Amino acid sequence: MGNAFCTVDDLGFPHFNAIDLMRYKLLPGNQRFVTGENYLWAYKAGFLVYNRHAISRFSQENNIPELLLAGVAVSEVGGKPDRLKTYGLLQFRQLIDIFRGNNNLSNVTSVGSLAIQLRAAAEAIGIDPSKLNRTQQFQLSNCLLNNDYNIQIVAKHLHDLILYDYPDADTRNLNDEQIILAGSRYNRGIQRKKQDFIDSINAPVGSPLRKYTEYGRSIINKRKSIENIMDLGE
Repeated sequence: MGNAFCTVDDLGFPHFNAIDLMRYKLLPGNQRFVTGENYLWAYKAGFLVYNRHAISRFSQENNIPELLLAGVAVSEVGGKPDRLKTYGLLQFRQLIDIFRGNNNLSNVTSVGSLAIQLRAAAEAIGIDPSKLNRTQQFQLSNCLLNNDYNIQIVAKHLHDLILYDYPDADTRNLNDEQIILAGSRYNRGIQRKKQDFIDSINAPVGSPLRKYTEYGRSIINKRKSIENIMDLGE
């Protein structure tokens, strides 16, 4: 059976797997032997280096800053096996949805290295997620395991998120606030009002309000490291 959403080919950079998880979680942190947290950050940096041309290409095609897309990648890649969600969690949630009579739960399954929800991925390619059947969900999730496809769809989604809060924005050239909101929306969705995120940005350090934008702020905080890895300063 063919795939309705993509042509599945070489998956590229190795996906985070159970062995990676053990090296990250079970071994003590050691910079020399690259274990523990050192391994996770080495994996993230390796992903950016391997995929920087794809990140640059899809950022340009979707008219968004490379920093934003690369920042989401740094936040999402690694930490847990990518395939577990597609070949375990998705099917479990599909079983629950059978009894519920909809696909709402399975559609919030995050898939791929950049962990985009099936619902958001479907919307990014112009499909009503409520109309996805179980076979289509599985096909889409398989596509999202391909890093190029995953990066491309995340770039489309980020463009939509920028316009959600800033409909007149020059989406290619964003200020720090706009990057923080787009990143935070990627992590938390569109349920909260824009002002909630603005209040979070301006909240004093230590305030519980800060948690709503910590994902987006981490992109700004890692700007120099991301730019160095991506050669964005050249």
